[in-house]
Amino acid sequence: MSGAEDFAGWTITPEDDGFHDDFEGSDHPWWMETFWTSFNVPERKMGGWFYSQVLKNQGETGLNNGGAWVWDDGDAPARYERFARELPLPAGPRDLRDIALPNGNVIKQLVPNMKYHMTYTDPGKFQADLEFEGIIAPTPHPLGAPPFWRGRHFDQPMHVTGEIVLAGEKIAIDCLSVRDRSWSARPPRGAAAANNAGGGKEAQKIAPPSADGRSDITRPLRKPYNIGYIFGTESASNAFLAYTLLIQGEEDRGDFLTAGWVLRDGLLAHLVKGERRCLVDADKGWIWRIEFEGEDSLGRKVEIEGEQVSNHGTSTGLFQWKWNGVEGWGENQGGISPAYPRVRRG
Repeated sequence: MSGAEDFAGWTITPEDDGFHDDFEGSDHPWWMETFWTSFNVPERKMGGWFYSQVLKNQGETGLNNGGAWVWDDGDAPARYERFARELPLPAGPRDLRDIALPNGNVIKQLVPNMKYHMTYTDPGKFQADLEFEGIIAPTPHPLGAPPFWRGRHFDQPMHVTGEIVLAGEKIAIDCLSVRDRSWSARPPRGAAAANNAGGGKEAQKIAPPSADGRSDITRPLRKPYNIGYIFGTESASNAFLAYTLLIQGEEDRGDFLTAGWVLRDGLLAHLVKGERRCLVDADKGWIWRIEFEGEDSLGRKVEIEGEQVSNHGTSTGLFQWKWNGVEGWGENQGGISPAYPRVRRG
């Protein structure tokens, strides 16, 4: 391993595009595989997702959750939204590298770890025919780092091309965004097995990564807490992605980095420290401005500021970002804490 993989403690392989049937813990009743991709149309202030969960050990043949979303800056929370739950998977062999899921997402791997074709069809409402091509290799999430305490996860900035049809209107897509993958045992809240499979999250000891990429502060995690997720992409040479965590009732703790990376002038390094500051619209209740300051494992400083241009619900939105002399598009996802200042957008 070298670079990002050495820092993270594990290596992504072509086999990670498929299901992890032989992975340790994959026989757990709540074993879950996820596949998420996103796109945007900046000139229309539009964002969109395709998200799938596969729980192979639930039901007789396995269950599928997820679907598709599209939003813009209109009054409606979404232009299109479908999150299907507990759809039975067809019996027999299945491969995430070439699969038609009952939630409507059709995924086909074109180049291992790098290129994928996706379609979605809901006639008269929303259709999509898109290719997602990595502008860099996927970047592994450090082992043991929140919010993926016990699982595996990676993120990857993508060049997205193709077409969507929204309520009969054809819209060309040519943008930069992100996809991610994860696999782990993920019991729902309140499940009896949560303490075993989830690692007892309320007892986990976490901290921002230290210079060597490992947590160096021990402190029990007490709920409620908010996970933040921000990303932005300018080109194949400049992008960032960061996860943060804020525990409510402990404002002095801050909304700090737990994991992430920055691609700067073509050189990628994991973020090792950072803090996020959010402003919430006092009238509308969504996060409209974010500032982040951090440092990567190469000692490079990063300063990021972004403003929301449209939102899908109060905790997710399309953002225009500026960082280290470049500008790009991406998102903010995550909860809204009472600790965030409420400030009207001027």
